[in-house]
Amino acid sequence: YSIIKIFFNLLCFSFLIIINFFQHINVLSSPQPTIKGKPKQLHMSDQEIKDLIKKGYTRHEVFRAYFISKHSNEKNVEKILKVYREKQSWKETAKQFGVDLEKIKKEHLKKHKEFYEKNKAQIINYLATYTGKSTATIEQYLKEDVDLHFLIFAAAISKKGNMDISKIIQDKKSGKSMKEITESAKLDPKAVFHEVKNIQHGIFKAIKNKK
Repeated sequence: YSIIKIFFNLLCFSFLIIINFFQHINVLSSPQPTIKGKPKQLHMSDQEIKDLIKKGYTRHEVFRAYFISKHSNEKNVEKILKVYREKQSWKETAKQFGVDLEKIKKEHLKKHKEFYEKNKAQIINYLATYTGKSTATIEQYLKEDVDLHFLIFAAAISKKGNMDISKIIQDKKSGKSMKEITESAKLDPKAVFHEVKNIQHGIFKAIKNKK
């Protein structure tokens, strides 16, 4: 896997995690980095997207259907959208087209863990600068049964909610879910996800510049 492919997989994985955290909330985010609202490497023209939106589909639905088409043999995004409208479930829609979202999530989880382990030092340095903590403090968090992926989410919530990251970590240890932590901070899940993407972009850039 090239560093770029792994980076895109990290964003896809984060997208799936967000869905799990806020499954009853409409998270209007695409699974890949966006350029003026359009996913990077999306093999659909602006006109195709606009045509689908004119037919009554939301941009969010178009991107979700594309995500499924990318992992299936069905490349007709509108056909996937029609099935979704019938089933009203992305999980069932994906299943009909032979896509196992749980399997994809596990594959991305494995790759993201390998990526984080390989670039652990650079990620710790980035998070230390981002949160205003020392690298020793970030390393201590990791020793307290907190992984790097959670720290990225915690850092995003910390910034958007103007909270100390240690408070978020303590809430996690007390048994609160990310959904509960976000809600108690009165934050929009969409804003948190976008901040997670910003952090991952920063980490990717730091790792790329280090090579």
